[in-house]
Amino acid sequence: MKKIKHSLLILLLPLFMMSQIRVVCVGNSITAGYTLSDPGTQAWPAQLNKMLGSKYSVLNCGVSGTTMLKKAGSPYWNTGSFTNAKNFNPDILIISLGTNDAHPSNWIYKNDFYNDYAAMIDEFRQNGRNPKIYVCLPATNFGDTAQINNTQNEVIPFIRQISLNKNATIIDFNTPTKNQRNTLFNDNLHPNAAGALVLANTAFNIITAALPTFYHDCTYGGYAIKLGIGDYNFSALSAQGISNDDISSIKVPAGYKVIGYANDNFSGNSITLTSDNTCLGTWDNVITSIKVRANGVTGKNGTYSLQNRKSGKYMDVYGGSLADGAAIIQWNGSGANNQQFTFTDVGDGAYKITSVLSGKALDIGGGNTNNVVNLTQWTSNNGLNQQYILLATDNGFYKLKAAHSGRIIEVYGGYTTNGENLNQYDDNNQLHGQWSLTATGSALKKASEIESLDADRNTILNTDESNKTTIFPNPSSNIVTVTNVPAYTAIVVLDMNGQAQLKLKSLEKSNDFKIDISSLKRGTYFIRIGENNKQALKFIKN
Repeated sequence: MKKIKHSLLILLLPLFMMSQIRVVCVGNSITAGYTLSDPGTQAWPAQLNKMLGSKYSVLNCGVSGTTMLKKAGSPYWNTGSFTNAKNFNPDILIISLGTNDAHPSNWIYKNDFYNDYAAMIDEFRQNGRNPKIYVCLPATNFGDTAQINNTQNEVIPFIRQISLNKNATIIDFNTPTKNQRNTLFNDNLHPNAAGALVLANTAFNIITAALPTFYHDCTYGGYAIKLGIGDYNFSALSAQGISNDDISSIKVPAGYKVIGYANDNFSGNSITLTSDNTCLGTWDNVITSIKVRANGVTGKNGTYSLQNRKSGKYMDVYGGSLADGAAIIQWNGSGANNQQFTFTDVGDGAYKITSVLSGKALDIGGGNTNNVVNLTQWTSNNGLNQQYILLATDNGFYKLKAAHSGRIIEVYGGYTTNGENLNQYDDNNQLHGQWSLTATGSALKKASEIESLDADRNTILNTDESNKTTIFPNPSSNIVTVTNVPAYTAIVVLDMNGQAQLKLKSLEKSNDFKIDISSLKRGTYFIRIGENNKQALKFIKN
């Protein structure tokens, strides 16, 4: 019987591994754990594996002294670990190379760095494989001055560009290790166990949702469990992998609030946290039940146009679409309904945001928590992936933090051109992830205030009969024609509230002008000819 059980275990083990999310860490001596007393438990991939838990399997493929550059003295390409990494068929690939490349003896081949890096990413995407790829900015080094300068001024910008062009996500090992030579490093290059823990935490927080995180040990060590907005009694915490009275440190990102209770079912003494706590002191190993709440700016119910701080362009439903899945982009301001959004507070400064044009909610598809997932519109389902925590920055700007992921809504890549997609990304206080909110309805007159409509409402009065401006057919479902429109004249289609739905410009010669109204909802509209004209034509879209 024991032999049968043993054989069954051998058969089931590969099935268990197949069900795990496979993570490969490609890197140099920092990844391998050089100078650590026990790399098998202290290297950052090993500590990451512990944090991620049993749902993940992390393979450390770090090799000391290696480079991304193929022409350098010890290219990673020539190692057996490179073959092992590919054979592991990872779901997630983390590349942490560049430190040795930056050494002056290797950086003479810097013109090949971008292409070699891109080629390695392509190697892992062959034969139908498509792992989620993360590229690491090298940890700070404190030795050779030329190597330091090459890392900061050239290697890191290269990697940032690669992340954009190859659809990879950045893990920043550089920023948290700056000015930490005496606390996080064994020498001028290699982190100690505490430094490796910082790297592991950094990777963990990028790979997983940016939500409140509960750690088994003080200083954010041991297993780590992330909890989104909701209520978690003892049974619910156990289902998430948290044992009773087993939490020692907590990270609370901006926009969230954690309430910990000493007893089950949210009873007994409580502690409220709105920021990180490295060791809970008298609350260490005490918490039995937890509530996670939003912690945003309240009192912002209303309808707004949203202008991006960096580009100056406006949040926009692409093409005025009414369909589920339509992209949310940035575009020049028009004041049209596809650039107006209604905020409804769902509690604690989290908002459901809906397009005025379509009535659909802003949505992160499928509740995906990864970086660079596009923002779209979708029929309301009241899910957390359709809720956004409003965070104030400065000078009247705000961040919109997706409640389910903890990532903010930004313009992809920080680009400033029309048509760029909006997506969710880590909150790095980037300007292209900040928005001004301007209440709508004050700039334009309501339709009831527009003057000088004739009895049949198809003709603008006070004009010479031969130059009379009319509209036909009326009603219409697709195209209306406006007659005798002057050259180079602004044409605005307004709804009954005086809000611009379409903004156009006539041709170089005075002529009849056709307007495609197929994107408009059924209802009554007005066409205003000329920017300062209070007169308008009324038509019905059927």
